[in-house]
Amino acid sequence: MNKVILRSIQAALFAAGAPLGWLFIQFLKGVDLAQEILNNWDLYTYMLFGTMTVFVLFAIYVARKETHMTQIASRDALTNIYNLRYFIERMQQETDRARRYETPVSLIYFDLDHFKKVNDTYGHPVGDKVLIEVAKTVKDLVRSYDIFARVGGEEFAILQPTCGIEDSKKSAEMIRDAIENLTIQINDGKTVQVTLSCGVTEWVVGEDVDAFYKRADGFLYQAKQTGRNKVVSG
Repeated sequence: MNKVILRSIQAALFAAGAPLGWLFIQFLKGVDLAQEILNNWDLYTYMLFGTMTVFVLFAIYVARKETHMTQIASRDALTNIYNLRYFIERMQQETDRARRYETPVSLIYFDLDHFKKVNDTYGHPVGDKVLIEVAKTVKDLVRSYDIFARVGGEEFAILQPTCGIEDSKKSAEMIRDAIENLTIQINDGKTVQVTLSCGVTEWVVGEDVDAFYKRADGFLYQAKQTGRNKVVSG
């Protein structure tokens, strides 16, 4: 159930307890409750709906604040895609689901080639802009239910549920090509272009997420060692 709705229901039930509690006290005093309500209808209406409104509004505020804080905790501050902590959590969830339903799940792990040179040549603000533009470009290419995260300085990962390695390799190659052809505008009409190296692998039943992650990292390393700007899979 939506957190805002749940909190509102809880608040309404809690608020309703105030007039009911007051009526119970009157009952213990031997007061005729029906007559008490008729004589003080405006008071009890205010106690019920006024108190309920205050509690519900406060509950909505708290629920939205909690949701906002959860989103902040799971997002990378620069690119606004998911961060490493959230990505690892989702890896565990998706591999558990893949085990349960016997479906594939693949991992694309890439980083930007010679990114240090971009920072050294143009400065960190330009480097940050490159990361933001790369993240935007890739986000537009992945499926809505893929989990795309920044997992290091210039390192990114995409977890693809229900996706076998062949389809994941095609996705990785499409992303590699898009970044190779991406032109990023910087100051004074200048532009920057970058490439990426990528490792792709499919989860093996029974392995933990650490082994899954390290295998993708190994293929990324091979891509780096054999010329960069390429996809290596296995």
